[in-house]
Amino acid sequence: MPYDVFIDSFGARWQDAPPPRYRAAVLAINLTNALLNPSNDPALADAVARQTGRDAGVRDYVLATPGAVRIIDDAVHEVTALRAATDAYHPIQLLVNCWYGRHRAPAIADAIGRRLKEAGAAVAVTHHHIDRPPVPRKHPRPDCPFCAIIHDGAPATIAREWTDALAIVPRRGGCTEGHLLVLPKAHVADFTTDPVVSATVQLRAAELAQGLGGQWNYVTSCGPDATQTVFHLHGHLVPRTAGDTLALPWTRPTREQEPTR
Repeated sequence: MPYDVFIDSFGARWQDAPPPRYRAAVLAINLTNALLNPSNDPALADAVARQTGRDAGVRDYVLATPGAVRIIDDAVHEVTALRAATDAYHPIQLLVNCWYGRHRAPAIADAIGRRLKEAGAAVAVTHHHIDRPPVPRKHPRPDCPFCAIIHDGAPATIAREWTDALAIVPRRGGCTEGHLLVLPKAHVADFTTDPVVSATVQLRAAELAQGLGGQWNYVTSCGPDATQTVFHLHGHLVPRTAGDTLALPWTRPTREQEPTR
């Protein structure tokens, strides 16, 4: 069946996946900041994370979000006008994205597709990232000491603050003078949980180290066997100088230091 409208939903955060290929004249809707995310209630958010925009509850929530009706109406109007100005051999493509491509974008794309079909258009709707694994929610955890600093004002010496991260002095002073911890404001367990958050933390650590000057180790861990003791992602930014005698965690003993057998 020949289609005259292609609607592609996708997630902007998936850098490892190619964007939808352009098939025709293109319109685009970015929902990342245009529609609100689901409620910050952790119990609700965790349930929603396991569902998609094709589940009735999530779909109805998205379509009832303030601004959703206007976005759908405008898209239908623009696609209809473009179809009228384009001959039948040149289909229209509408790209609809949110951050993860699992909730808002599929719900809005399907709603636009339904409206266009009711108007007589031949529409193909494709959801490129709807089956991606759900990303863990990043709500503060009541038992997390770093969340207590970030959200509850627990005591800490703050070296620098960004909108998405914080640099603090370790409570026990650190390994060397100037040792800092760089951590995201969003709660993620370790650097494997959400690559985008991990990249943001390392970016902030790099900015900080560049501004301070000198030579540094940047070390982060995942799991107790890898020396992680606080399960909120954090990077150790450790200044180094010649002869400081500080051994990295993976430094092997020299032959002189090896125990005799």
